Amino acid sequence: MKVAVLPFNATEGTKAAYGRQFAAFAAEQLRTHAQADINAVSYLTQIQAPDGTTRMAFVNIGNGLLPYEQLTDLFAQAQVDLVMDGSLTQTDDAFDLTLRFHSKESDQPLFEESTTFGIDELFSKLLWIVKTLANQAEIGLPEFLAGESMEFGTTDPKAFLLFLEGYDALSHVQQANGMVAIEFSPQPALDALLESVEMDKTFNGPYQVLVQFARACAHFRIGTFEMMDEALAKLSALVPTQFLAFFALGELHQTVNSLSKAADFYEKALTLETEDPAIYARLGIVQLQLGMPVNAERNFRRAFTMEGDDKPSGDYLAMVLTQTGRAHEVVPLWKGVVDENPQNAAAHAKYAVALFQIDKQDDAEKAFEHALEIVDENLVVKRFYAPWLVKKGDLDRAMDFYEDILDVAPNDIQVLTEYAQTLEAAGREFEVPQVMKDILASNPDPNTRAQALARLIELEQPKRVENVEAARMKMESGDMQGAISSLKPLRNWLADYWKLWAMLSSAYNATQQFTEAEEAARRLLELYPGCEPGYGELVNALHGQNKADEAYQLMKYAATHNPNSLPIHINLALAAKRVGQVQEARDLAKQIREAIGPNEELEPVLSEIER
Repeated sequence: MKVAVLPFNATEGTKAAYGRQFAAFAAEQLRTHAQADINAVSYLTQIQAPDGTTRMAFVNIGNGLLPYEQLTDLFAQAQVDLVMDGSLTQTDDAFDLTLRFHSKESDQPLFEESTTFGIDELFSKLLWIVKTLANQAEIGLPEFLAGESMEFGTTDPKAFLLFLEGYDALSHVQQANGMVAIEFSPQPALDALLESVEMDKTFNGPYQVLVQFARACAHFRIGTFEMMDEALAKLSALVPTQFLAFFALGELHQTVNSLSKAADFYEKALTLETEDPAIYARLGIVQLQLGMPVNAERNFRRAFTMEGDDKPSGDYLAMVLTQTGRAHEVVPLWKGVVDENPQNAAAHAKYAVALFQIDKQDDAEKAFEHALEIVDENLVVKRFYAPWLVKKGDLDRAMDFYEDILDVAPNDIQVLTEYAQTLEAAGREFEVPQVMKDILASNPDPNTRAQALARLIELEQPKRVENVEAARMKMESGDMQGAISSLKPLRNWLADYWKLWAMLSSAYNATQQFTEAEEAARRLLELYPGCEPGYGELVNALHGQNKADEAYQLMKYAATHNPNSLPIHINLALAAKRVGQVQEARDLAKQIREAIGPNEELEPVLSEIER
């Protein structure tokens, strides 16, 4: 039997999170522990944000039970046999719950019952929902759900309710893939989870969820660094014997290049958990960034010995060995893994690549060919071998390998990109447009989308692109106004061609047409948000209109989303100085100097920032 579990509609004054999570809790217990075909439905709605992005928000459908007509789509489209729904009202510490079930055969409920309970009865009522769902769906209960009580991880119902509030927020972020509504704040969920931990420090649920939630928010840039840092610091103080909060603090500080603090947190995590290779690997990465290759190598080796066949730290260890002039040591590193498991395709491939990198080409090719012969599942070997075949000039075989990979993974954007480049090198340009269309259909990131779309336009609209190229030549000769005159008629025809907008923004700035330059630069960055020169053009356009503060805020946003971009951080420093943030500008210049070392080309700019 296929079952859909809908959120309980929360009436006015009742937290909608409870309605969602009471129902989802019952569904999860039976799906996980009884292997039932149950799907907990979430009501998510799409919101068009002011920045043009599509975002998602949880919706509470109504203040009472749904009319039967709203259930019919589930029966018709999802081919569901049974639907559970209900309504929930909270008054102080008491709840009124109506639980209802419908089958697809009738608009009359199979079961409907209302119950009132206090917060001290929360656990027994949640178990009642589980049992009632199991009974209506004809699901056999496992022993630990069949009794008069079950394990909730805590005996404190208030702590459990707070846990559900936090878990609901985590579910929102995960289901929206980070694209939550602009007004969504993680602070209430962080506070609820911390309060839950304070109530019962032995309750592992809120601890685990808070760590996951903070990591997810940091990953998707929801909330602020300070918000996550404070919550995780409080959590680590409340439960100092668990390592996950310290590990998450290390990750958080690493993302903002607070490397010394990140290393301290990872080392603290290691004092609590000495057998987790991920901590050693993360500490090694930070130490490598801090210029401590000996320490980094030691921790990568520890991680490497603990890991299974995948050996994720092996790539970092190989990097350290190569950077310290010991690339020859990478070969036995991967050879040892191959010897331990001859079916480890990735290890075979990395062994062969290591041979290539020390100029043992014949040995490398033999290693690749040997791997192709003995490894049963050898697509990974082909994936690594194909680029080397391209370099060698064996384009036909490389294309065969790419096609084999795409038969299994047709939406692998990196493989599609390399395949397209190989087709062009082989003179099969006529096949490239379809590959570009495949990339665009595979939901690429905006920057990859911009590049693929540009190449598709160049192949399918060559005459118009020739006019863009002619405009570029005019710009190089100093004829900015002539370039503008050539480009303006193409704006509608080539509206999605980022190169056109890059040229227009530059030409408009050069001729001090700053309003037009701003419009063109914004369109460029809308299409290609990773275009570093585009931020420079937009900043120049804003400064030309005396919008220094807007330029500064723009560059702060850009630097947050492009933490490794040197041009963007230079533009941020310049923008900071122009709005009077002199110390921030000097600090940025200092960080840039430390990152790049002596650089004659940038010295005048950095000196100007530091004045």
